[in-house]
Amino acid sequence: MIKAEDIVKLKVDGVVKTAIRIGYKDDSLPSHIFQGGKKEGIIVENGIPRPFLWESITFENDQRYVYFEDMEVYSLEELFYSKRNLALEIVRNIAIGLENADESFLNLETGVFPLYRIFLLSGSGVLLLPPDIGDVISILRNDEQRMSEVNVLIRRDSEQQFKLIMEMAELLYYAVSGKLPYQDQDIRHYKYEEYPLENILSSNKESLDEKTAGLINFILHAKRREMRDIMGNRSGGKALIWFIEKSKGLGWGLDKGKDFLISSYENTEDYAKFSKRSIDGAKRHDFFRKKGTIISVCAIIAIVLAAFLYDYISSFLEPPATANLNQEEIVIAFYQAQNEIDPSALMDAVKGASIPQENEVTNLYVTGKMRQAYENVEPIIDVNTWISEGMPAIPAYTMIYGVVLDDMERIGENTIRAYSTWYSPYTEDETEEDENDSSSLTIYKNLIEQDFTFTWNDRGWWNITAAPITSTEAAGKISVPIDPAL
Repeated sequence: MIKAEDIVKLKVDGVVKTAIRIGYKDDSLPSHIFQGGKKEGIIVENGIPRPFLWESITFENDQRYVYFEDMEVYSLEELFYSKRNLALEIVRNIAIGLENADESFLNLETGVFPLYRIFLLSGSGVLLLPPDIGDVISILRNDEQRMSEVNVLIRRDSEQQFKLIMEMAELLYYAVSGKLPYQDQDIRHYKYEEYPLENILSSNKESLDEKTAGLINFILHAKRREMRDIMGNRSGGKALIWFIEKSKGLGWGLDKGKDFLISSYENTEDYAKFSKRSIDGAKRHDFFRKKGTIISVCAIIAIVLAAFLYDYISSFLEPPATANLNQEEIVIAFYQAQNEIDPSALMDAVKGASIPQENEVTNLYVTGKMRQAYENVEPIIDVNTWISEGMPAIPAYTMIYGVVLDDMERIGENTIRAYSTWYSPYTEDETEEDENDSSSLTIYKNLIEQDFTFTWNDRGWWNITAAPITSTEAAGKISVPIDPAL
């Protein structure tokens, strides 16, 4: 969020203007910025949106400012501080502004609306900066700022059109707690489990309207099927109409915020346990992320050395690694093997079944090992790792691939339907034109439903005996910047 000290009053030709610092004077900008005329922003007051016009860019003390007519403008940080008592009305105004905006204004490449484009006005009014100013700020922000204003809002298992609804709930959570729910890296690297809202309120001896707390918690923990039901076929910010309707008439009841409210719950024994659980979980995740390739290579080498003896000793082999897992755990291990490009682990629990992704994983495995041998590079980035790190730019020699397992549903006694999002640089649409160039890589998203049928064998463990893909739905694409310096 842009800080309060970055909002100033400047005199331009003797007239007082309100200005927002957007960068340094010496920072360079691409030549195409501001071509085609100024874009309009949006002001929303009392639920009514109207256009906002910025006037120009000026420089003061080596700083770059955008300025406009004089008005009282506040940092979004005040949603927890001086305007905490108005937070629900403010967030509803934000949602109304975004729901009324067209897709070119929203520019939802990441699915969320950057916090550096949101400011507060007198009362419960809000100011949403236009996309051209937003582009300038984005270019001039450093990686740490970009992480805190965009990437921390992105929960990896959220449907694209649901992310704006999720953002509104995250802003309400911030108004209660003084922190965004996924602000801490350990929370993002573990399970995206935020510290419970009710624990914060209890520690601070505060009470939030029960229905409002329920709405926030529902959104933050919505399952993928629920997200789909809410979104329908709405595009852009139109799904926000659900949030606007659901939050209408709800109560709030919190007073203005102070820093001690944050320390009050963070200093409790319960928060210490939560923090330790997140830190330990993140360490385990990072360990397997960093060491997983080495472990996989060692396992593959062992398999290759023993391959020529396989037929002879197959009857004496130990049970598969999945022998002690239940059905749900086998599905998780199956997709983990796909993400690790490990064809052997992928087929570990499979018996007598044709697996749709077996050929793709095998081909990626062979290609990857050849490039490791000849180029000494790790060419494939697991999409889960890439998302948890904030969707950064990638080296030119890499590609992003993998599966995000969103949900599982038991549809039969021994059948589980897995809902997942597949990320791949390859499109299923043969008519799609290749949009890749030296500066970006296009990643295609598909929503996949795959049904796993299990059979209990006479040696005492579950086998996957069928795993057809029952539904495939294109879910858009992401243009991933390539950093030639990496």
